[in-house]
Amino acid sequence: MGRYFGREPRFTREEIEREAQEAIDARVSLGRPPVEDWEPHEARMEELDFAVVARRLPEPPSQNQSQTPTGNQPVRRLVVAQPARPARVRRPVPATD
Repeated sequence: MGRYFGREPRFTREEIEREAQEAIDARVSLGRPPVEDWEPHEARMEELDFAVVARRLPEPPSQNQSQTPTGNQPVRRLVVAQPARPARVRRPVPATD
């Protein structure tokens, strides 16, 4: 694979862990984002909370599950036929000389 695409550099476990720890330390050193950055999210969360509370609960299922919502006709189930199995194909036998 190296011939066409080049070889990927090999890193030791220590190098990988050191780079990961440096990235984590750099991110942690930035500190917590200011409160102003969270205000749009908090407004949206309040909006979602009100929407969830205002939404009606779903109706419980009826006692007779085989009836339609109107109660007149039983529900018809559609039975789908399975596709036919393909014919068994014989594998070719290697030629002998």
